Amino acid sequence: MKIKGVLLACSAGALWALSGIMSQILFEQYFVSPEWLASVRLLMAGIVLIVFSFFQRSSKKQTIHLKDGISLLLFSLIGMLGVQYTYFKAIQYSGAAIATILQFTGPIFIFIYLVLNKEKRINLIEIFLMLMTFVGVFFIMAEGNIQTLNISPMGFSMGMASAVTLAFYTVQPRKLLVKYGEIRICGLGMLIGGILFQLIQPFWQIDFHVDGLSMLLIASIIIFGTALPFLFQLSSLRFIEASLAGILTVVEPVLATILSVLLFHSRFGITQTFGFLLVIGSVILLTRFSNKKKDLSGIEI
Repeated sequence: MKIKGVLLACSAGALWALSGIMSQILFEQYFVSPEWLASVRLLMAGIVLIVFSFFQRSSKKQTIHLKDGISLLLFSLIGMLGVQYTYFKAIQYSGAAIATILQFTGPIFIFIYLVLNKEKRINLIEIFLMLMTFVGVFFIMAEGNIQTLNISPMGFSMGMASAVTLAFYTVQPRKLLVKYGEIRICGLGMLIGGILFQLIQPFWQIDFHVDGLSMLLIASIIIFGTALPFLFQLSSLRFIEASLAGILTVVEPVLATILSVLLFHSRFGITQTFGFLLVIGSVILLTRFSNKKKDLSGIEI
């Protein structure tokens, strides 16, 4: 049964990678705004997950209390809406590969939060791995030379913002997930974030060319790039431990990078490739090392 969990976790990472690639196609070929895509993705995927939660026999149906409701609202705005919007903006300015790699540094900020919140103790090995992660990011962004920085400041800032909001998304709703169920909370988080974002970008205000391919890409991002990978990730936890499921999502930045090179002719030189491998390896080791001490949360998006 372990192989089933591994396949589910890898499938989740692969689908998230494909979602990033499809988003880049919409941004570059159809000039879809990240605001509109985040708006429709959150709203529709939230509806799909809420509907799915009603058919779960084990779904926790109790009423959400006021205090928990405030926490859910923060999760919806900063976590769900924050991570989706900043990730799309990072793709718009720097491409799916770079955006995914930057977001993959999210566990570093989870680690920092847990240390500051006194949920774990820091040690020299973990400090070294964090430093190696940021060294890897530097090699990716600047090819080892700050004068050759090949990413826009907006792309970098949005990518790092997506990593920070990913960390918030992971650690903030832990009690809500246990109390009310993962699918229900994440579905509500998407739905609330999507409804509130309509005040900024209504989904019915379409300012791009609509054809069969664009609608297919949008529907695929909602279903195959959001709802299904989330369900796959949660389902994998029935068969494998959370730490392994989290590590297996390394499929996402790896596949996103490969597809970006093949489809968009993105250029990754030797220095950038080294930085990419350094980021991936350092985050995997840090996550695995921290999980051995049972400190780091294994929840993923």
